[in-house]
Amino acid sequence: MSKFNRKFMEKARKRLETAKLAIDRNYVCSACSNCYYALFNLMQSVVGKPIGGKWSHGGLPKFFTREVYQNNILPGEEIKGLVKMAEELYAFRRESDYYDTILEYSGSVRREIESYISKVEKLIYLLEEKFNV
Repeated sequence: MSKFNRKFMEKARKRLETAKLAIDRNYVCSACSNCYYALFNLMQSVVGKPIGGKWSHGGLPKFFTREVYQNNILPGEEIKGLVKMAEELYAFRRESDYYDTILEYSGSVRREIESYISKVEKLIYLLEEKFNV
């Protein structure tokens, strides 16, 4: 089984808390970016350091899902769709961080980010329970 990295999980928790604060203030771009990095850090907490020096944004979710499936760390229903969610959240994060788009003007994007925040929060709780954090 994977060696759990508490420091990355702490980063994930803080990023998620920041995302929640941002969404409460309708700072959707900030919420989006912090939610994405909460998920990224959560995944790092399980898989650890990469062999090649750093994780790619596309590679980490795939490696993470394989790791948690093969080692029975998360139930299958929690793993299903995780790569797709990470890809969608990454796309929102890129849009919010690199382009002049102001996501605060879109209620549908806000609802999607709120849904992602909820899903990442659930994953954090599940992993903390599994690793007795």
